Amino acid sequence: MNEKNNINPDTHWLATDKIQAKLVNLMFSVEDTKKQLKTGIYGGVTKDEMEMVLDSELREKEIYEYILDALDQVADKIR
Repeated sequence: MNEKNNINPDTHWLATDKIQAKLVNLMFSVEDTKKQLKTGIYGGVTKDEMEMVLDSELREKEIYEYILDALDQVADKIR
């Protein structure tokens, strides 16, 4: 544990890995949703609902990217 700022580097790297994995999954989800919108195959929901899903996935991706950036800034301080 880093005494100066009370951050455990192992926990930090695990958190970073978890966020990166979530971002990869979100990228696949966004691409799948875009493909469904393009082909018109929505699986029992309307086009408007699929567009809402896409907006939600893009927003979630933006949030996780923000978290990853914040973790990177913390990493710079503990190095």
